[in-house]
Amino acid sequence: MVPTDGLSNPRTQVSPLRSALASQAKLWPEIRVELGGLESGWITAEAFFASDTMIEEYLDYEGSFSEGTDRKACGSLMMTDYAYVFALATVPAFLGFGILPDLSPSRFALLFHVTQDEHDGHMREVRRAHVRYLSGGFRASRTDHTAHPDARGPMAHDQIADAFCTAVQAHFEPLIEQLHARTKLSRNAFWRLVADALAGWFIEAGRRLDCQEAAKASAMAVLKRPGSPLNNRQLHYFDLSVRDRAGQPFSYTFRGRGGCCRFYTVEGGEYCSTCVLKDPRQRDDDLRQAMRRHLGLAGDEIA
Repeated sequence: MVPTDGLSNPRTQVSPLRSALASQAKLWPEIRVELGGLESGWITAEAFFASDTMIEEYLDYEGSFSEGTDRKACGSLMMTDYAYVFALATVPAFLGFGILPDLSPSRFALLFHVTQDEHDGHMREVRRAHVRYLSGGFRASRTDHTAHPDARGPMAHDQIADAFCTAVQAHFEPLIEQLHARTKLSRNAFWRLVADALAGWFIEAGRRLDCQEAAKASAMAVLKRPGSPLNNRQLHYFDLSVRDRAGQPFSYTFRGRGGCCRFYTVEGGEYCSTCVLKDPRQRDDDLRQAMRRHLGLAGDEIA
């Protein structure tokens, strides 16, 4: 029998998934996303989600940076960090290449590490992970990709968006059940954080791949499926504009969050720039000021 897992098969035809991940690595080198086997140091998402020790250690880690961080905040911060990794690993290949890998927790491996990250102007230590797909199988929307024996498709855009939504739900459900039981934060709150992470990476990938409008449409197709726990009315995109030194309009697209990471509840914490709890008018004023600073303008130089 000829193997078709895309890993041990000595075929000369390059997997479109492998090619997509190689292209993705050039734009997002901070998190490695690759095909391979389960080597020492790596753990499947399935094993991670089922490990009481690892989940508790992760929650304790999230609570170690600020006094008074309660369990709900620990859980939401943990989900925010993990969903960031997942979204970066999955969204660029989906948006840029129409490729959806096997996201089953048993075939999604992680290599955890700690690094520094900027969050709303503040540097903080965060837990990240490199990702390894243990299966070479993938779904594809492009006809030229479906010639590869590991591919399923071609799928229409709505079909592959639905498949992505379903795969996200299946991946995160066991983790959400774990965190809900341990922190008592609602399941809905966790689902909103997952949706926020994916929406954020759709628009970021759209910027880097020069397809922002397609990115917004794809994000909504994935995240606004009727009946999905990812679907909430608060999550959206919005545009703001200011004028630069030459008087020309400068516009930027933001993600309006549907969830809250609860960073505001810790000592020294505050609302994130696009927090769902902020008054939209204050949020927009703050963001316009940030845009002016980005352009090198003082707050009072432009009305």
